Amino acid sequence: MMRQGLKFSGIFLLILLAGCTASAMSSPLPTQVATAVPPASTADYTGSSSGALAMPLPPDQALPTETATPTAVPAPPNAIIQPFGTSVQGRPLVAYRFNDGPQHIIFVGGIHGGYEWNTITLAYEAIDYFSTHPEAIPKNVTLHIIPSANPDGQYLVTQSNGRFTPPIAVTDTVPGRFNANGVDLNRNWDCEWAEAAVWRESQVSGGTRPFSEKETVALRDYLLAQTPAVVVFWHSAANGVFAAGCPTTDLPSVTLATIYGQAAGYPVHQRFSSYPVTGDAGDWLTTQGIPSFTVELINHESTDWPQNMAGLTALLNYFRSD
Repeated sequence: MMRQGLKFSGIFLLILLAGCTASAMSSPLPTQVATAVPPASTADYTGSSSGALAMPLPPDQALPTETATPTAVPAPPNAIIQPFGTSVQGRPLVAYRFNDGPQHIIFVGGIHGGYEWNTITLAYEAIDYFSTHPEAIPKNVTLHIIPSANPDGQYLVTQSNGRFTPPIAVTDTVPGRFNANGVDLNRNWDCEWAEAAVWRESQVSGGTRPFSEKETVALRDYLLAQTPAVVVFWHSAANGVFAAGCPTTDLPSVTLATIYGQAAGYPVHQRFSSYPVTGDAGDWLTTQGIPSFTVELINHESTDWPQNMAGLTALLNYFRSD
């Protein structure tokens, strides 16, 4: 009986070991992701932070690839959804287009992806409003709203393609600031571009060259094709409106930034000066004769909707000719 028991135990052990080995062989290896970085302070552009941030992923090391097959999204009332490119991981870049006037006004959210997810939420709030209030858009204006200019960075934080519902459970949203190549997309434009760019006290990647990133090229080409009267970028969270310019302040940008900022109750600044910014999207646009400014929300969660609704209305009415 003892020998039979030992024989049975040995067989059972061999079966158990074989099962564990098969399970280990069938389990995927863990995907390497960005090294954790300290949470950022809520004052994005104040020049203060909780400490030096680690560099994001190097350009040859992608974020976890959870690329969803793009699905058709029904357009809201009075809007046309216009795809204009894809991200590194294949997520669609889309614009919501309202009306068909000769003056084109463009708003862009989420160039810093999930780190500034409230700018994406703000964009969808504006889309909802103009879908149900088309009369708020002057007849001579075409309004474009691009909710997310960095959909891979958005997905990293929100785990959602396209629209999502706050609040966001992720506590460290900083990695979502960058695209899947680890590049800060608002340092990748051809205005005083630098490969080793700066964000607060930290060094970040501006890409291997100006317009090295798919998202930047797609957004650039879309904006230029519209010959817009102004392009506005929503960011968070420095509580202010900042005019663009390269290398010096662009006066038409100051005029339009003042109209929006005063109506919205944000402090208005001719330029951002807390630390050097290279390769900025709005600054580059001014070299193409396109006025631009940045709206910085108060924090990283709220959309400041009443304020921005007032700013949107004032800017649209400035271009009204009907």
